[in-house]
Amino acid sequence: MSVVSMSKMKLMGFNAHKEKILDALYRTGCVELSETEEFTDTFRVCDESIDAISLKYDLIGRAIEFYGEVLEKSKDKPYYPKNPETAKNLFVSYEDFIRSSEKAETGEREGQKVREFTERLSYFKAERAKLNNLNANLLPYLAVSGKFSDFCDTKSTKTFFGTVKKDNIAPVAERLSEIQATDMSVLSDGQISVILVNSYNDYADAALEILTDYEFAPCPYKFDCSAKEKAAEIATELNGLDLKEEEIYKTVCENAAVIKDLKILYDYYGFMLEKKRQAENFSCTASTFILEGFVPTEKAEQVKSAVSMVSDATFIEFSTPDKSETVPTLLKNNFAVRQTEFITDMYSAPNYRETDPNKAVFFFFMLFMGVIMADIGYGVIMVALGLFLAGRIKIDNGTRRLWYNIAIGGIFAILFGVLFNSLFGVSVLPFTLLPSPVPSEGGQTGLMTILLCCLALGVLQIAFGYFMKALNLFKSGDIVGGIFDGLCWVLFFIGFVFASFNFLIDYLMADAYATMDEGVKNFFDTAAMPGLIVMLSALFIAAATAGRAEKGFGKVSKGFGSIYGLINIFSDILSYARLFGLMLSGMIIAKTFNDIGTGLFESGVIGYLFGGVVILIGHTFNLAMGVLGAYIHDSRLQYIEFFGKFYTGEGSKFAPIGSDMKYVYVVK
Repeated sequence: MSVVSMSKMKLMGFNAHKEKILDALYRTGCVELSETEEFTDTFRVCDESIDAISLKYDLIGRAIEFYGEVLEKSKDKPYYPKNPETAKNLFVSYEDFIRSSEKAETGEREGQKVREFTERLSYFKAERAKLNNLNANLLPYLAVSGKFSDFCDTKSTKTFFGTVKKDNIAPVAERLSEIQATDMSVLSDGQISVILVNSYNDYADAALEILTDYEFAPCPYKFDCSAKEKAAEIATELNGLDLKEEEIYKTVCENAAVIKDLKILYDYYGFMLEKKRQAENFSCTASTFILEGFVPTEKAEQVKSAVSMVSDATFIEFSTPDKSETVPTLLKNNFAVRQTEFITDMYSAPNYRETDPNKAVFFFFMLFMGVIMADIGYGVIMVALGLFLAGRIKIDNGTRRLWYNIAIGGIFAILFGVLFNSLFGVSVLPFTLLPSPVPSEGGQTGLMTILLCCLALGVLQIAFGYFMKALNLFKSGDIVGGIFDGLCWVLFFIGFVFASFNFLIDYLMADAYATMDEGVKNFFDTAAMPGLIVMLSALFIAAATAGRAEKGFGKVSKGFGSIYGLINIFSDILSYARLFGLMLSGMIIAKTFNDIGTGLFESGVIGYLFGGVVILIGHTFNLAMGVLGAYIHDSRLQYIEFFGKFYTGEGSKFAPIGSDMKYVYVVK
C-alpha cells in the first residue's frame, strides 16, 4: 500500500480545552485540519490575539535575519564565533518546544535590541553617505590653502569663490578683464578648477553675469577651516562611524548563541499562529467547538487516545471521505522508493485517488541513470559522494533525497559498467556481456544494438504507463475504461514487439541477425503473425471504443484521433534514443581523455604528471556533466513520455498541523 488510506475526522470539545487538544493533535503528527462546515446555531470566532502574535513573530523573524546578516559580514573578524548556531539543524524535544513560551520575554527583549541596532546602523549608513558625498564635493578645493570662511565679501567688494570647468577658465578670464576693478585668480587647476573673483560692488553684477554664462558654481561651504582640514575631520568622523558599527557587530557576534532560542521561539510563534488561524475555521457555540480534518486510517485510534489524555469531554468520529472531497495524499514506501518521491513531487504530488507511481518511477529512473552513466568507476564515486553528502544532512528534505537518488543511481551505473566492461572508460574485466557503442580498434561497434535496446526500454516504459492508466481507471470504478483505454494499448505493444522483432533485427543489424540462434529466430518467426493479429486487434478495439462517450460524428472522429495518436506514441519512443546519446557521449569523452593522458605518458616523468592531471580533470568534468545530464533527461522521460500516459497528479500533500517549521525539527 503506497497511498495511505485516510479517514475524515470530526471532533467536538469544550473551548476551554481547545489549546490542549490542538497541542495533542500536533504531537501525534497525524492530523491535517480542514475548514469545518457550519451547523445550525454555530458561528466562526475571530481571534484578536492573532495580530499581537504576528507582531512578535515578525519581530523575532527580523532579529534572526539581522543576526544572520551580521554573522555573514563578520566571517573574517577575530570576534566571529567558532560554532555559530546558524550552521546547525535544531532538534528539539516536544516538551521543550511547547515550553518555548517561557523564553518569550527574552526573545522579545532581543528583538527590541535588534530593532535599536538596526536603527543605529541605518543612521550610521545615512551619515556615512552624507560625509562621503561631502568628501567628493571637497575634492576640487583640496589644493586651496585658505579657509572657506576667508573667501567672503567686504564692505566695498564682492567675492565670487567657486568652480568652473577647465575649458572655461580662459574665456572667463578674457571676459572679466574687460570689466573695471575686477580680478580673477585660479586657485586649483583641474578638470573642475577653483577660481576666485574679486570685484567692486559697482561691477559685481556684470562679473556675476559672465560667470553664470560659463556655468560657474559658487562654493556652498563657509567652514572655518581649509578643505584639507575638513577632509581630515571627515575621515575621523567616518572612522568613528566604522568603530561604532564594528562595536555593534562585535556585540551581536558575542551574543550569537541566542540565535538558537530565537529560532525555536520563531517556530513556536508560527505554530501558535497556525493554531489560531485554524481555529478561525472551526464551528463554535458559546462553550464548544467542532473541528474537522484528515487522519491516516491506521492512526485513528492513536489520535483518539492522544486527545482523551488531555480532555475527557470530547467526541471524535471517523468516517470515509466523500468522493467529492479533496483528500490529502500521504505515501508509505520503503526507503529506496521514498527517495524518488522527491522526483515525482517536483512534477506534482500524486492524487489521493490514483495509484502511486513512485515504485515505477524508482525502477525506470534508476535503470535509465545506470544506462546513461554505465561505468564502474563513475558509479562508485556516485555512491560514495551521494551517501556522504546525504549523511551530512540530518533532516529528510529534498536535498538529502537528491543525494540519495544519485547514490542509488550509482549502484545501477556500477551494474551497467560491469555489463559494458568499463572502469573510467577502460576495459578491465575478462568478459563483456553487452557490446560497447564506442568503435573498437577493429572498427566493430554495438551501436545499433544498444540503440535498439534503449528504444525497447522506451516501449517497455510507455506500455507500463498504459498499464498504470488501467489501474487508475479500475481504482476509480471505470472497468470499461481500464480495459479499452489502458489494457488494449498494453496488448498493442506486446503484439508490436512480437510482430516486428525479427524484421527490425534483420533490417538494422544484419550481421547480428545472421549469427542469431536459430531457435530464437524460429520463435519470433512463429510469433510474428499472432503478434501482428494481437497488435491490429488491440488497435482496432481501442479506436472503436475511444468515442464511446461521444455522440454522433464524435464517435468516429475520436476513433481516428486514437489511430493518429500512434504518431505521438512512436515519437515518444524515439525520445528514448537520448539514453543512447548520453551514454555514447560519456563513453567517448572518457576514452578521449584517457587517450590524451596516456599519450602524454610517453614524455617521461613530466608527461606522467600532466597526463594524470588531464585524466583527472577530464573524468571529473565528464562525471559532473554526465550526472547533471542524466538527472535532467531522465526526469524528462518520466514527466513527459511516462506521466503523459496515465498520471493525473495535482494532489495535495498531507500536511499535519505544526509541520511547517522553518528552523526547528521537533522530536516527538
